[in-house]
Amino acid sequence: MNILVVSPEAGNWTHTSPLATAVNRMTDAFASAGTEVLTCSPFIKEKLVNPEDYHSVFQGTEKLQGKPFEIMVSDKDPLHTYIYNEEYFGRPEVYGPPDEVPYTDNHLRFAFLSSAALAYAEATEYSCQAILGHEWGGALVGALTKTVYADYAKDIPFFFTVHNITYDFHVASSEIEKIGLPREDYNMDGYEFWGKVSLLKAGILYATKVLFPSPGYRDAMLNTNLPGGLSGFLNRNADKLVGVQFGVSYQVWDFNSKYNLPIKEAKLGARKVLQEKLGVDFKDKLVMYVHLDPESGNTSETLATILSDVARLNVFILVGISSKHSSDWGYYQDFAQQYPEAMYLYDFDTNFNCEDHEFQDEACKLRFVLAASDILFAASLREPSSSIILKAMAAGTLPLTGRSVGVAAMLVNYSLETAGEANAFLVDDANAPYLMLNGVKDVVNVYETERADWDKCVVNAYSGFHYEWARTISKYLLIFGELGI
Repeated sequence: MNILVVSPEAGNWTHTSPLATAVNRMTDAFASAGTEVLTCSPFIKEKLVNPEDYHSVFQGTEKLQGKPFEIMVSDKDPLHTYIYNEEYFGRPEVYGPPDEVPYTDNHLRFAFLSSAALAYAEATEYSCQAILGHEWGGALVGALTKTVYADYAKDIPFFFTVHNITYDFHVASSEIEKIGLPREDYNMDGYEFWGKVSLLKAGILYATKVLFPSPGYRDAMLNTNLPGGLSGFLNRNADKLVGVQFGVSYQVWDFNSKYNLPIKEAKLGARKVLQEKLGVDFKDKLVMYVHLDPESGNTSETLATILSDVARLNVFILVGISSKHSSDWGYYQDFAQQYPEAMYLYDFDTNFNCEDHEFQDEACKLRFVLAASDILFAASLREPSSSIILKAMAAGTLPLTGRSVGVAAMLVNYSLETAGEANAFLVDDANAPYLMLNGVKDVVNVYETERADWDKCVVNAYSGFHYEWARTISKYLLIFGELGI
């Protein structure tokens, strides 16, 4: 099977974004499954590792705007193809300067990306059986297969992956023809959104199937009152919406893979190393890690509400947070200074070395602290795939989260009846502080009084629940196969 993939972010970046990471892992997994993938994304020199390694292998003109483009590739980056146009991609950022207004011509830039990808595939006679677009930046390729590139692609199914439905780009209706959309579909049931064009809705409208990053996220989108009437649009298209759990790369997140120790022994070793490095003593307390980043949703608010109560339990709280970018840093710093025996702030912005490992980036530091923790406190996460939960489980760290959070529908909640197969602690509503506090108390009780059950839960999380990207892609391919592709 051959698949054309269009994404606004992908490839060998110096600092990989969550979207680029997901697309990269999908591309790797497709290739490992024997599927040929032509993954096209913008060539932005400032983002790439060693941009001098890339060279042009094709020059052409796309049909939508009549603009020239080049195809850039590198032998060191064989799975990715980059599209270059100086006017649109000779800029230092993908969407616009950080914390500023996005580029006002983003709709033209990413319509061009989709058009150039199709033009290249057509010119090289790339025989693809499916087209996959990512996020609003890859949404317009679906419409273009029905309009400008109908001769080449009208019969090729278009699959649209919505990584996070809160991200969209809206443009005036006067731009409809410029981005290749059929004007007759500019209505409430089409791609119209409060008097403007929604690129996200356009992607969903022209998709054969819409793929969400977890079953729980798909269900939440259909049962949540989203602003602007988007929930009504999604429910009208419910039959094409599919939740496919995104995976994680265990070669990255399994800290024990090189040692292959029993997980209980490996975690005790990681706990000892982290105590020495941080200069703290966890004593016999349960170590609870709380990851506070832009995707942590209401976790900080929930923790702050119950923090004093949790500190009275046999719990040591590790808070992963940025001293430079988090507005909550001062609050937690004050608490940690008052109660150093109960809390430590694990600063994302501080680099350190430990034994034979270098922890110089956020992923390494996160893996290190997850390895040494007993439980992950994750309230109502904003991250649709809930990958932080999978990363924790890859380290044998049990998640405490809500039943409606992303991957939670695939987990087994601990109870006396499920003790042999449980791998998580789930509450009915992770937005309710009292429920999360009761959840922490339940966790502590099992940790202190049911150690055999606890140890079994850790094993279940670590070795009994492996969700690699290969499983994600196998489900994608199954969906393609059910449609006769």
